[in-house]
Amino acid sequence: MKYYYCKFDDAGKRTDTVPDFLADSRGGEAKLIAAGYIKILDDEYQYYAGNQGNGDNGNGYVRGSDGKPTSAAAHIQTTAEKLTAVKSTYEAQISDLKDALATATLAADDTLIASLKTDYATAMTAYQAALKEVS
Repeated sequence: MKYYYCKFDDAGKRTDTVPDFLADSRGGEAKLIAAGYIKILDDEYQYYAGNQGNGDNGNGYVRGSDGKPTSAAAHIQTTAEKLTAVKSTYEAQISDLKDALATATLAADDTLIASLKTDYATAMTAYQAALKEVS
């Protein structure tokens, strides 16, 4: 049978692994267990290594309170991550509008300039509303 010595953090996420055949080079089984490693079978290890799918929430598997692989919790997006997503969505659009406005200005296309100014104002209003929604 194939074994692994795995170390897990408080959330049950695997932080380090030593295959059984390398245990002696790391001081042996007793030393690994004393250092907080848990000896597990290959079948169980495959969940933690990501070889048994992504779990119910798409975030893989962690060691549950019962000592068995369980689906990791769903990722909850942080405020910083939400702000980054909003910024990347709107800043690219606003940059494109500015470039188009500069080109229309050089071409002296008054109809296009008016349309782009309206689009720009609409995008800025939506951007500010999205930022307020996240904050």
